[in-house]
Amino acid sequence: MERLWKQALQQPLKKGYEFICGNYSIADVATYPWVAIYEFLGLTLDNYPNLKRWVEIVQQRPAVQRGMQVP
Repeated sequence: MERLWKQALQQPLKKGYEFICGNYSIADVATYPWVAIYEFLGLTLDNYPNLKRWVEIVQQRPAVQRGMQVP
C-alpha cells in the first residue's frame, strides 16, 4: 500500500496539485476510499504530507461525506 502511495499518489500531489489529476476527478473519487482506511490498516500518513493534505481536503467534500455513509 505504501508503495502505491509513494509512486502513484505522493508524486502528483508533490507537484502542488490539490487533487490527483490537478482538478477533482474520478481518480480522486475512486482512490479516496482505499486511502481513507489507512488507520484501519494500521498505517500512518505521517511520511506522506501531500497525501495527508489530500485526504483532509477530499474528506471535507459534502458528496464524499455522504458517499462514505453508504454501507
